[in-house]
This record gives sequence, C-alpha cells and structure tokens, in this order.
Amino acid sequence: MKIEKILEYQKKDYEIIKLERQLENNEDKKIYQNMISVVKDAQNKSNALDNEANYLIQDYNKLEKTYNENLKSCGVVLNAKIDKVSENDLSNLTNVASDLINNMSILEKKLMYLAERVNAILSEFEATKKRYNVAKQKYSAHKTAYDKKQSEIMPEIERKKQDIKKLEDGIDPVYLAKYKQRRADKMYPVLVPLTEKSCGGCRMELPSASLQKLKENGFLECEHCRRIIYFDGK
Repeated sequence: MKIEKILEYQKKDYEIIKLERQLENNEDKKIYQNMISVVKDAQNKSNALDNEANYLIQDYNKLEKTYNENLKSCGVVLNAKIDKVSENDLSNLTNVASDLINNMSILEKKLMYLAERVNAILSEFEATKKRYNVAKQKYSAHKTAYDKKQSEIMPEIERKKQDIKKLEDGIDPVYLAKYKQRRADKMYPVLVPLTEKSCGGCRMELPSASLQKLKENGFLECEHCRRIIYFDGK
C-alpha cells in the first residue's frame, strides 16, 4: 500500500472533521440543548408543585371536617342551659369548652400554615411557568439558528465524503478499517509519522523490535495510543 494514498485520504477527511466540529461546537446547539434540560426541570417542578397542592387540599378537607365537628360541639356548649345543669355537668361543659378553644387555636395555626404554603406554591408555580416560557422561546430561536447552519454545512460534508470514498479502492482494507474505527473513536490524526524513534502521536519511544517491524512493513499500530505509525523511509 502506498503511504501517499492513505495520507491523502486522511488529509481530505480532516476537512470533514473540521466541518463536523463546527456543528458539534456550535453555540446555538449548546444553548438549545441546555434549554431542553431547563424545560424538563420546569415540568418536573410543576408536577411536584401540583402534587404538593393536592396534599394541601387533602389536609384542608381534613381540617374542614375537624372544624365542623368542633363547631357542632360548640353549639352544644353554647345551647346548654347553664342554670339547669348540675355542678358536675357544668364542670364537664367547662372542660369541653376549654378543649374546643385549644382545638380551634390549633386549627387556626394549621389553616394559617396551609394558607402560607398555598401562596408559596402559587408564587413558585408562576416563577416556574416564567422559566418554562423563556426556555421554550430560547430553545425555538437557537434550534432554528442551528438547523439553518446545519442545512448549510451538511451538504458540504456529504460532498466531501463522496470525494474521499473514491480514494478507498487504493487503500489496504485492513488499514482502512482500522482508520475508520479510530475515526469513530474521535481520534485524529489516525496516521502519524515515526519521529526519530517515537510515535508521532503520543511521543512514546518504540522498542527496537517494533522499530524493525515498522521499517519492514511500513506501518505499525502504536501499543500506547493505538494510532497507526507510518515509516516513509526517511
């Protein structure tokens, strides 16, 4: 296999890599992808607030039931004819009235807490809704901008892929497969020259046996970085 052929392949492939990196590192892409997370977080927060609101409604219903029961007991106490009850019954009524006052005081505190939580939930919900709407707008704007950029670059990438495909016939299939595998692993450059006695990629010095093998075959896979080292006879 001629070194020039696969090196030309790598050179042209690098033009594709640069275009792919433009898309990968595109700021609009980063922003709209980040907005997806913001939207999801807002949805989760909204669901959590909705669940808490349901629990508060349940608590309110329980308090309302207790309130009505206490109110009914209050009616009994208030309607009792004090001048006609015995001293023992009066004492019992006094105890009931005292318990009712305590119960009402507790109910009042619980209702105040519920009211505070309801106001807090409403406030959090509005803030969450605002974040959701802003994130959705930003997502739409930056996604549109990225799609436009992608529509400009992708046809160029496809054209260049067709160009380098024409070079594949003159390349050893074994090394072409290795190249494509390293390429898929986002390794670049895949092919590196022998630099004195070291790998031109990771700079690891090669053992004498490996150097001899490289000079005999022209190519050698680096045991350290997995790049393909080539020897051009110089």
